[in-house]
Amino acid sequence: MTTAPALQDGEEVIHHHIPDLGAFKRTALLMLVITLAPTSLMVALLPDTFWPAVPLFVTCLLLMQERYNLGRYAAWITNKRILFQGDEALELSDIGMVGIAGNAVRLRPSKGGPATKLYYPKDRNALAVIIETARQDNS
Repeated sequence: MTTAPALQDGEEVIHHHIPDLGAFKRTALLMLVITLAPTSLMVALLPDTFWPAVPLFVTCLLLMQERYNLGRYAAWITNKRILFQGDEALELSDIGMVGIAGNAVRLRPSKGGPATKLYYPKDRNALAVIIETARQDNS
């Protein structure tokens, strides 16, 4: 378990986002199922070579890397900002839109720029509601 970063005056942690292993497993299963189509095609086209194993091998490598990084996706939602693992922060007033994208909650900044995601929440809808409520209370 990671400890919360230093908070500003009057700042309270509302929610500690910890990536859920079950959500990661569902994503991994979906990736493996999708990988079966190119693997099956390559088995039909190149049956006597090792090439049909390449799509599954690449998918497994990507999933191993993602599982290794899973603990780095923790975040703390406070009444003023969202603190990400690694000393990054996003002010609640800078968030223009909160949405759900795949197996993540997407935070789109109001001033443009790249969206930030909170990956593998246990309940995507509940996390989006928590962030929206904190944004409205902060206004």
